[in-house]
Amino acid sequence: MKTLRIVSIAGALALTAPAFAQTLDHLACYKVKDPAAKGSFTVTVTNAAVSSKCTVKRPARFACFESEAADFSPTPPGTPVTPGAARNFICYTAKCPKPFPADTQMSDEIGGQRVMRFKMTTLLCSPASRGAVIFQTTSTTVAGATTTTIPGQTCHFDSSNHTCAGTCAQSGAACSAVVGSGDCECNATPCGDADQPSCNGFCKPDEACIFDFTGCKCTSIP
Repeated sequence: MKTLRIVSIAGALALTAPAFAQTLDHLACYKVKDPAAKGSFTVTVTNAAVSSKCTVKRPARFACFESEAADFSPTPPGTPVTPGAARNFICYTAKCPKPFPADTQMSDEIGGQRVMRFKMTTLLCSPASRGAVIFQTTSTTVAGATTTTIPGQTCHFDSSNHTCAGTCAQSGAACSAVVGSGDCECNATPCGDADQPSCNGFCKPDEACIFDFTGCKCTSIP
């Protein structure tokens, strides 16, 4: 199986600001070093094609984050499918006996429509939750905006550009706006996965995560 590797405020935001919702409908998968103890399991895997008794081995080989994929160049030949949250996954080595799925016509944005031939199972990916690593922090208020300072990162509010800027010490975290407090903080939860109605998730550097009565969405910082 090939993996696609695609390798965020000052005060409250006006609800009239133009909204820009993240579309986290792709997966970015990374090789991982998993501290879980070695082990193996047998599991029945059933999908639209076959049902097999498979062997799955721990530790994990890959972890995948739901991601936004945009600005392809050149334009790929396929048509995007209806977007939906991809979720996060942890993937383990798997071996399933024959029969393998029959040749199947499939289509996506990157490769277009074609017939896929299935040879063997190599991975079983399990839905995963993602939590933040807890750091001891200190806060400093400057000109109405608060910057949260954590050793090893430089996340702060850039008043000249009205964006959150800097780096985060935690892997997978983004420097982003928190609407309720006017902070710039490192956050590892995408806006679309944030708890409602607090919507404390990350967006692009010039956006913040807000609740618009239908869910958590990203909106431009005015």
